[in-house]
Amino acid sequence: MTTSSIDAAGPSTTSARAERGQTAAVAVAIVVGGILAFLFAPRSVGLVIGTLHFTCSWGVGGEWGPDGAWVCPDGSGSLEVVVVLGGVSGLLLLAGLLIAIARPSTGRSVAYLVLAAIPLAWVGVWTFSAATAYTGPRPDGETGAILWASTVLPGLATCALALLVGAVGAVTSRRWPPALWVGVGLMLLGTALAPGIAIATFVSGAMLTAAGIDRHRTRGAGMQKTPESRGFRGFPDCGA
Repeated sequence: MTTSSIDAAGPSTTSARAERGQTAAVAVAIVVGGILAFLFAPRSVGLVIGTLHFTCSWGVGGEWGPDGAWVCPDGSGSLEVVVVLGGVSGLLLLAGLLIAIARPSTGRSVAYLVLAAIPLAWVGVWTFSAATAYTGPRPDGETGAILWASTVLPGLATCALALLVGAVGAVTSRRWPPALWVGVGLMLLGTALAPGIAIATFVSGAMLTAAGIDRHRTRGAGMQKTPESRGFRGFPDCGA
């Protein structure tokens, strides 16, 4: 066996080990994000039912009281929130784990960035629809759109900015860049501003982290130097 053949086997083994480690890191990021998302699921119910008044009705007098109140049905609205928001988050987490089976590549990183954008768009559209679904009387000066803008929009906009900043870092940098740290930090800030959308934002943050891990390791592997690139070609083959 020549020195060149030994050198060829070394990088191959190292690359395979790095790919397995990378896939494991991506899977851990997705699983942790999923656990956090579903731990915060009750906050989504509180936001949609208690704050945005989905499936509720406003009235004055009688069962509503002399000053007026919101009355919400028991159970059905909460179940719909969990199924609609939790179901989509669960499917995206499953898709993320399935994508992790593929070999690390730029395409896989881009796929994670797309998955990171979907839950933010979905929770924004669906909560706005839930906030504006009620067309009956409301307290003076209150509208569904105003409620949504004051409770959901600040956190959602911050998370969207986080995704944009993090995506730029994931796609353009050779190492784990400051932009990705900023993106993850902004995602946490956006979640703190609107905990009710955490069931989506933690999933988005997990996918953004996975894209960052993927891109960092992929570029790092591509930059590994072989003996030939360092100017060493080994001893000539005796059989040549």
